[in-house]
Amino acid sequence: MATQIDNTFRSFTFASAISANTLVAVTGDNAAAALVTASLAIGVVQDDTAAGEAGTVKLFAPTQFGIVSPGPVTAGANVFATTAGVIVGTLVTSGLTLGIAVENGATGEVVEYIVQK
Repeated sequence: MATQIDNTFRSFTFASAISANTLVAVTGDNAAAALVTASLAIGVVQDDTAAGEAGTVKLFAPTQFGIVSPGPVTAGANVFATTAGVIVGTLVTSGLTLGIAVENGATGEVVEYIVQK
């Protein structure tokens, strides 16, 4: 179950050490790493963070939640809105890109995503 994030700071676990002020992207369930693909940037890590530890990221945009149908949705990948009011992990006709998933999700699950402007 996801928890509501009311501001634009969020903690992520980093598999590798990362320096403060580095741009980051989601790499897995609640995990992030230094940015590789510019279009998937979510924010900037605030402090030097050791491998395996959680670091605070200032997000470029707030997070939201959506119901997955049909699944799956993959953390770090784009999510799309459909006319049925749910989110999907694959672009469909009449779909709209909403943002980037923070966690994996299957059909019927509620997942958090970072809104992309």
